[in-house]
Amino acid sequence: MARTAAGDIRQRILEAAEERLWRYGFRKTTIDEIAGDAGVGKGTVYLHFDSKEDIGLAIIAQFKEANLTTVQEIARDSRRETVQKLKDMLASPILTAHRRCIASPEAQEMVIAVRPHIQARMRPYLEHEIALIAEVLEEGNQRGIFAVSDTMQAARTLKSMTHGLLPPFPFVTDLEEMQAEIGRMVDLAVRGLRRCD
Repeated sequence: MARTAAGDIRQRILEAAEERLWRYGFRKTTIDEIAGDAGVGKGTVYLHFDSKEDIGLAIIAQFKEANLTTVQEIARDSRRETVQKLKDMLASPILTAHRRCIASPEAQEMVIAVRPHIQARMRPYLEHEIALIAEVLEEGNQRGIFAVSDTMQAARTLKSMTHGLLPPFPFVTDLEEMQAEIGRMVDLAVRGLRRCD
C-alpha cells in the first residue's frame, strides 16, 4: 500500500512538473512551484527526485516509454508491409518529438538543459527500439526481401541515420517534409539491404 501511495505521489509530481515545464519553461520553473502544483512539500519532491534535471529526465523517460509502445505496436502489426514498418518505426518517435516541441517550444529548453544526462538515461529505450527494428529486418530476411547478415548492426545504423532529425536542432522543420525525408532515408537504406537474386 505504501509503495502504491509513493508511486502515486511521484506520478502527481511528474504531472505537475510536466504541465509547468511545458508552460513556463525549464529555467523559470522552480522545485517550490512544482511542489505547490503537486500539493506536496518541497522535501517530498526531493524524496522522489534528486533535482529539477532528474524530474526533466523522468518526464522524457515517460515520453520515450510511450514512443516505445507505439514502435512495438508498429513492429507487431501484421497488416503492414515490412518496408513500411521500418519507415513508420523510424518516423514515429521523431514526428512525435517534433509535435511536442511545436506544441510547447519550452520542451526544447528542457531537452537542452538535461542533454548531458539523456544518453545514459535513455539508453535502455534506445536499445529496445533498436532490437525491435532488428526484428523487422529479420522478418524481411525471412520473407526474402532483405539479405542482412547482422540485423542488430543494421538496425543501429538505421536508427543513427534518422537521429539527426530529432529536436532541438533539426535541419528539416516541416513535419510532412520530415516524414518524407525519413522515407527517403529508409528507401536508400532498403536498396542496400535488399536481397540480390
